[in-house]
Amino acid sequence: MKNPLYLCLLALFLSFAPGALVAQEDNYHPIISETFTVSIGAMRSSNSFKAFANSPGDLGDDIDFDDTLAVSDSSTYINGHLRWNFGKTKKWSLWGQYFSNNADGSATLTEDIEWDGLTFNEGTFVQSGVNLAVTRVFVGRSYIKNKQNDFGLGFGLHNLDMSFHIGGEVIINDETTGYQEAAVGASQVLPNIGAWYYFSPAKRWLLHTRVDWISANIGDYDGGLWNISAGVNYQAFKHVGFSFYWQYFNLHLKVDKTDWVGGTKMTYNGPVLSITFGW
Repeated sequence: MKNPLYLCLLALFLSFAPGALVAQEDNYHPIISETFTVSIGAMRSSNSFKAFANSPGDLGDDIDFDDTLAVSDSSTYINGHLRWNFGKTKKWSLWGQYFSNNADGSATLTEDIEWDGLTFNEGTFVQSGVNLAVTRVFVGRSYIKNKQNDFGLGFGLHNLDMSFHIGGEVIINDETTGYQEAAVGASQVLPNIGAWYYFSPAKRWLLHTRVDWISANIGDYDGGLWNISAGVNYQAFKHVGFSFYWQYFNLHLKVDKTDWVGGTKMTYNGPVLSITFGW
């Protein structure tokens, strides 16, 4: 869990930055006072996928999809954000975020694996994949807000759509049953608490950080989530800016449903380069 520690330390640094940085001009970055902000970026992510799927009376293996099944451990995908500040003093805000990633791979197994009641033997050629889509909605209130600073807390929801599949030849008692594929998946909304801090040291520059977190047992799901980002934005034109920041998303979840008894640990971690529009 080194990455969350590094990002939290960076978030703390940004939180104390106002005392260390001196504004270069009287005016500050406009994103703090704007009503609408939209950001579209590309994230280059290092991925880690682990999952297991049990069958009745039989525990499945905890499978590392990138190491064991050669599912891609890096990918580039779109990461979109929006924010609407509302109210007389614009201290209330509604946020949104969306990203999705589909990763596939194929490999010849170096050991037997068991997945959702199927056993794939050593030497079997298998095809597999991991799909995840995250939609985040968040409502917050700024408790410290002026032309240079914006610090707030809030409550949000992460909607998670995920699926895993493994397919290959299944051999029972030295006889092949042909190609078989087992797929499991889940769709769940997880509530979270969150905080953010924006600091503008100068007219065109903005340091920003955000943390979302949840750890809970909800219905058929038990687990936790971290969604952290920290970076910098440069306002190149009146309504257009560019951001470079680091995004860390970590999910660990146990599932007890009719179609999936198992769990997963998933991590997406990497830099994001985005263009921002504000007005």
